[in-house]
Amino acid sequence: MMSFSDLVSAIRHRLRTVIVVGLLVFGALVALAMVQQRQYSASSSLLVDLTQSDSNATNANGNAQQNASVIDTIIGTQIDIIRSNAVLEEVARTDPAFQNAAFGDTAEQRVQNATGILRRQLMVGSEKGSNVIRLSYTATDPEAAAQTLNRIVDTYLTKQVELRTSPARNSAKWYDERTRAVRERFELAQRRLSDFQRANGIVGVDRMDIEGDRAKNLSTELVQAQAEAAAARARATSSDGPEVESSTIVQELQREVGLQAGKVAELSKTLGAAHPTMVAANAQLSALRSELAKARSTQAGALDSASLAAGRREAELRARLEQQQSRMLSMSGVQDQLNVLQRDVDATRQTYDTVRQRFNEASLQSEISQANASRLDQATPPLLPSTPNLPLWFAAALVLGLGAGIGVAAAQEFMRPRLRTAPGTASALDLDVIVDMTDLDGTGRHHSNREFAA
Repeated sequence: MMSFSDLVSAIRHRLRTVIVVGLLVFGALVALAMVQQRQYSASSSLLVDLTQSDSNATNANGNAQQNASVIDTIIGTQIDIIRSNAVLEEVARTDPAFQNAAFGDTAEQRVQNATGILRRQLMVGSEKGSNVIRLSYTATDPEAAAQTLNRIVDTYLTKQVELRTSPARNSAKWYDERTRAVRERFELAQRRLSDFQRANGIVGVDRMDIEGDRAKNLSTELVQAQAEAAAARARATSSDGPEVESSTIVQELQREVGLQAGKVAELSKTLGAAHPTMVAANAQLSALRSELAKARSTQAGALDSASLAAGRREAELRARLEQQQSRMLSMSGVQDQLNVLQRDVDATRQTYDTVRQRFNEASLQSEISQANASRLDQATPPLLPSTPNLPLWFAAALVLGLGAGIGVAAAQEFMRPRLRTAPGTASALDLDVIVDMTDLDGTGRHHSNREFAA
């Protein structure tokens, strides 16, 4: 069996063979790499704006792990859209590179075949937790690779806007139709409520509260009227009561009667009853007393009239209160129907407001003209091919050439072995070998130094 030292000695003695074989293998692999078809990969990247997404990807209340999961979900969705038929078929229909007959006889065949090629040559990916999408497209021509990738990105951005606005337009149309229907229901419910209010003489929904307040006010007024009527009746029971005597006219006449009576008393001391002056003074006194009696009677009549008026007001208020109470009793059943109709109006109004709000939101979303992704860099024609990887091929050719040369040298040594080393000689002859360990110095003379090896 050849030892490592024998192999090294054999390679050293067959170095020419190793070099020749290595160069042949290296040259063959390099030539194979050079004749392979060149493939060029153009690259680009997109930044997805998560703030415009429907999902709360950046919710501050959520933990980081949940946010990363939501981001990955959104980015995965966008990657699926890029690789979808909606995008790739549009690129296949519009890219001039796929319009020749080599991709099919009919337009449909060309689109299908080109879509398959695009899907195979397109690489789309993103790092975990990142909202940047990286794209790469491989083609035999660097210019075509860059142009096709840019067309894919442009088509994706356009399709993304369409995918976002098309459902919104359909929703807006549906909500618009529903708005008209709900509005008709709302108007019908409002009309029923108004008709019911007019039929029952009700103004306002909270009519029972209004009627209750009115009955309360009437009751208060009735109590006050009863007190006033009682007081008026008390004053009217006496014609010479304090109310009559406190009258200004009565008090003035009483003063004049007193003055005239004093004057008559003074005259009676010096004049007789038949004296003309005495007769005139007595006549004037009688007239004043007659006026006083008349004034007292008039004042008492006024008190009676006030008592009658207070009684009439009391009766009127009592009648109005009874009428109001009867109205409230009759309205108790009507109020229940009124509340039902009002609830119908409130429910239809709430439904109308909700549908209208949704319609406004859908209309606003249908007018979106910008995608929620932006291009970070434009794809440019690559300078070096992505396949074959020439540095890798050159390194592999060097390693394989060296291995092939060593293998050939080892095979030749195995087929025609030589005695090159003391261990190899001892192994081949099965004898003890005396190894001459003398070395040459700088002068070329031998130094005797023998060593025995088993």
